[in-house]
This record gives sequence, C-alpha cells and structure tokens, in this order.
Amino acid sequence: MMKLFDLHGDTGYAVMKLRALHKQNIIADYQLGKRKQGGFQWLCAASYFEGHETWEDMQAMITALHEEITLCDDVSLINQKQQLKKPNPLNLILSVEGMCGIREQVEEKIDWLNAHDIKVGSLAWNDENALATGVRGNPKRGLSELGRRAIARMGVHGMVIDVSHANEKTFWDIMTCAKSPVIATHSNARALCDHPRNLYDEQLLAIAENGGLVGVVCAGAFVHRDRDMQSISQLVKHIKYLKQLIGMEHIALGCDFMDDYDNAQDTMLIDLNSPKDAQKIIDELRSQGFQDAEIRMLAYENAHRFFMQHLK
Repeated sequence: MMKLFDLHGDTGYAVMKLRALHKQNIIADYQLGKRKQGGFQWLCAASYFEGHETWEDMQAMITALHEEITLCDDVSLINQKQQLKKPNPLNLILSVEGMCGIREQVEEKIDWLNAHDIKVGSLAWNDENALATGVRGNPKRGLSELGRRAIARMGVHGMVIDVSHANEKTFWDIMTCAKSPVIATHSNARALCDHPRNLYDEQLLAIAENGGLVGVVCAGAFVHRDRDMQSISQLVKHIKYLKQLIGMEHIALGCDFMDDYDNAQDTMLIDLNSPKDAQKIIDELRSQGFQDAEIRMLAYENAHRFFMQHLK
C-alpha cells in the first residue's frame, strides 16, 4: 500500500459538528480507521470558518480539536520537523481555513494560533473579511493592511500560507509580500475545470516558481462540471496537466474528504467518496502510465519534504 499525505481535511469542523450531536472520541471512532485503511499517514487537519464566526468561535474549534487528538493514542500532533521522521499511524499538522474571527489585535491572535500548533493558514475562506478576500468577494479587493500584518506575523512563526480560497487579487497580493513558499492545499487546474476555486496557469506557475505545492482536490465540482465526469480518471487528467505545466515535484494530494460530517455522495468523486478508498487514485495513476517514483512524489514525498524544509 502506498503511503499518503493529505494537505486538507476539515477535521476541526467535523469535531465541532459531531460534538453538537453528542458524539465522543471523534477522531478515533470516525476518522482514524478510514484513514489507516486508505494508507494515510499524514493529514493537514483544518479548522474551517465560513466567514460569520467570531474569534471565540475560532478558539473553541481549535481547542476542541486539540482535546480530541489527546484522546487517541494512534494520532500524533506534528509541531516540529523532527516529528515527521518517526510517524505514528496518523500524524496531524494543524491548519486554519479562514481567519474571519481576526478583526483586530492581529499579531496577538496570530501568536495565539502559533502557540496552539497552527502551522498552515488561509486568511479567508470564500468570504470577504477584515484580512483578505475569498473567491466570492469583491474581485477588486485583495489583502487589507491588517492582512499584510497577518502575513508578516505568520512569517515570523514560519506558518505556511494557504492560497486555495483566495480570489485573484488576494492571491497576487500574497505572492508579492510572502517571504517563503506558499501552498494551495486543495485546488485543481482551472484550464480543465472552470471553477472559481481552481487556479489559472499563471497562478500555478507562480506557486511552483516560489517553491510551493498544489494539492489536487477530490471534490467533484473542482474536477469536471459534468457530474458524470467527476471521476478518479478525470482527476488524474488534472494531475497530468499539472505535471506538464509545473512538474511532479510541485504536486501533492489535498483530498478534502467530507464523509465524516456531510453527505459525501453528493460532493465527492462518483467513484471516490471516502478516505478508505484512496488507493484507487494510486491504481489509476499506474493505469494511466505514471511511474512509481512519480506516484511516490505526489502521494507523500513532496508534502513530506516541504514540511521538513519549512516547519521549525
């Protein structure tokens, strides 16, 4: 079985949603088994915020995620690069998807995120907030001055910037002020699927030239506009396209499985809606002519190398 490194899963959101249903041991009972069955050893576990949440909401989700991690002996929290060398069955790097709760005291709140092991962060989900603008926001608006301060403070802590939900103006603003490589944790090629969350060639090239990564996403709408074409085979076409454009060394997985808290049958690929079946991606890559060395790069080596380089 091929080892896998997933750059994006809404683990914190799943914890809060299932806790609201009075569920317990959420990572152990709802996620670990499927991740192990699919071959996942590493996951960027996101706390996801749509745009209406407060700073207290952000703190509550991140704290709850920490609590759930401590309840599961087979899960490790990764907060420094040395821990990547001796993995547990499942190893989590914490991320934040959207920082709508940060409206003032930017430096202090970024410091709080860092102190609570957040290593990857996007400033906005699809919303427009005090820091930045997501894909549903004003296309003429990018980073705010507060957002630039947030980027600078993230740089102090070595926190990786995620550009997957940024609108074009925010994306290019980030590229001009970020001092280290960025990643798109879960986006595909817009040339193959015209979805606002996918990236244009110029954006993909900029991430690669910056030394960053693009995590291909298994959400069906980002793979093809026709539901009948939202398949693993079509996902591999995105991988082929990215290989030609930016090279295998800049591609990873950013699956965004939603089966722990949503009806994944309606949102994921028609032949892949759970982490337990993720080896199907590896099988399809082989069937479409990818060499094992290329598959390992995509599956885990590129992401592992990136965090070995950029975690403190």
